[in-house]
Amino acid sequence: MDEFINKQLELLYSSIPEAEARLHPPAKVKSQIITLINGVKPINLLKPCRISDGIIKIDESKEKFLIELFERACSAGRFMKFVPASGAATRMFSKLQTTLNNYSNFDIEILKVISAEDKNVEATYRVLSNIKRFAFYDDLKSVIDDDIENLISSNPRKVIEKVLFTDGLNYSNKPKAVLKFHKYKNDNRSAFTEHLIESYYYQKDVQSRIKVHFTISEEHKNYFDEEYKKFLNSKYFDEAEYNLEYSYQNKSTDSIALTLDNEIYFDDKNRPLFRPAGHGALLENLNNLKGDLIFIKNIDNVCVDRLKPVTVKYKKLLAGFLLLIQKQIFEYLILLEQEKIPDNKIDEMIKFLEAFLNIPKPDGFNHWEVKKKKNFLFTKLNRPVRVCGVVKNEGQPGGAPFWVKNEDGETTVQIVESAQIDFNNEEQKLVFNNSTHFNPVDLVCAVKDFKGDNFNLMNFADSKASIIVRKTINGTEIKSLELPGLWNGAMANWISVFVEVPIETFNPVKEIVDLLNPGHIEQL
Repeated sequence: MDEFINKQLELLYSSIPEAEARLHPPAKVKSQIITLINGVKPINLLKPCRISDGIIKIDESKEKFLIELFERACSAGRFMKFVPASGAATRMFSKLQTTLNNYSNFDIEILKVISAEDKNVEATYRVLSNIKRFAFYDDLKSVIDDDIENLISSNPRKVIEKVLFTDGLNYSNKPKAVLKFHKYKNDNRSAFTEHLIESYYYQKDVQSRIKVHFTISEEHKNYFDEEYKKFLNSKYFDEAEYNLEYSYQNKSTDSIALTLDNEIYFDDKNRPLFRPAGHGALLENLNNLKGDLIFIKNIDNVCVDRLKPVTVKYKKLLAGFLLLIQKQIFEYLILLEQEKIPDNKIDEMIKFLEAFLNIPKPDGFNHWEVKKKKNFLFTKLNRPVRVCGVVKNEGQPGGAPFWVKNEDGETTVQIVESAQIDFNNEEQKLVFNNSTHFNPVDLVCAVKDFKGDNFNLMNFADSKASIIVRKTINGTEIKSLELPGLWNGAMANWISVFVEVPIETFNPVKEIVDLLNPGHIEQL
């Protein structure tokens, strides 16, 4: 196999410029090729996390105390928010695009009939039938000369094309962040704007400063600049001072694409394809922030104003719980640096690890010498911490919290995606399907150590974690690697704590019809 791979590498490096070769060194590309050929070892699930068994439910009597903890740290300017927002909205409109591809001519009545059997047509029909309820309706009117209601009856295809393509709103090619999500009495807001407004309610420090960082695609920066200018001109919060930053996913994290015959894919201009490696690649962006306490939330998980109070409350509770845990961890680490500590403190620490941090006591721990116990405790405690909100599973596709066993035989808790599971293994399939909670990507992270220095977050990722994805490019099936989400393999060796939050805090928009869900409608 080595000879075959080396031949592929020769072809690759003879076809790319030196600057690109430096981004993708041979050892790294060879490792990617070997993984794509051999496959990825699936995660070994032990059991789903449940309330009181890996998931904490915050006692109502503790809420006031936790919120006070949060507010003190927030006033001191310790918090910022990190929002992955680099994706275009193409997938959001895939059902509409499929309808256009499959049916050259149709009217609204035909769509209604076909929608009973075709999910793509059903979504298209729902969009057209509810067109006035979308926040982009006013913008759509400005690019359509005819009366939209008449056009929906006579030529609905043209309405969809005006939403999707360059001679209209061009929504299928714009970043999801700048699309109009929410319709209000006096304005229509994008997901980007809703994130900035939401941040005002739980991030501003004592001087009303708010720090927000978006990861974006470089080619989309103008869209974000325009949207931010509109936000500032709208004067939602005159006293607020936003510290807004952008970063781009590092091209060096991209993965080589292979054909299904395990040969490097070359396009019709004889160029190899390196594909972005997913959200997990954003670990570098997060690491480069050198932050302190960081909220992480997906760009499309925003809600209308009437639901913001519950979102804000639980952001504060998650952050307060993180601060409570961090305070205790720091006290223990300072104690562990001392030459002698009381035996009862070691017992106290191991109980804390088990009860709050989901770190089981190793076999034989009670018989270890004190030095070995201290080393174990220090290693397990001196890590970045994340508190993750999880919601009750109501059938959403995506990741969930599980107890897993890693290759070293250690039991840990992880957020696991379905793509990381061997569904041919009936036992693993059963464990995955019995999960009770879902990962909405609602995290708050502590990335400084007990001495005030930033952790190097790259040291706490699972370097072997990846997912093989398949795509079709110009009629050719290809495969490449994606790193599991920032909250999966990239944070595999963090201290992880799962806390139940209400389903009302989770309002994703994966496809356009999701904007018709209650979380995105201000007046029901």
